[in-house]
Amino acid sequence: MTKKLVCLLISLIVLVCFTLSTTSAGLWTTIRGATLPEVKPTKVYQLDVVGQNVRVYEFDTQDLPVYHCIVIFTESEKKSPVMQCWPKMKK
Repeated sequence: MTKKLVCLLISLIVLVCFTLSTTSAGLWTTIRGATLPEVKPTKVYQLDVVGQNVRVYEFDTQDLPVYHCIVIFTESEKKSPVMQCWPKMKK
């Protein structure tokens, strides 16, 4: 009986440690993000691409020097988001 209890306890500890280690990044992001101000993108649009859902976000950085950035998200497990930034031109 004691062996089964010890085995169950160890299994439970391993499961809890694994769960915490895999969710800690998301939890930290949620906690940290709750204190930051929300910044809306300048433009949001979709590209008409056959067979893929491509979303584009444009925004300007909030600190000096100011850069204009474009981020492209593709609905695919094998493609990472693409981001390109360049110095914003003065008007």
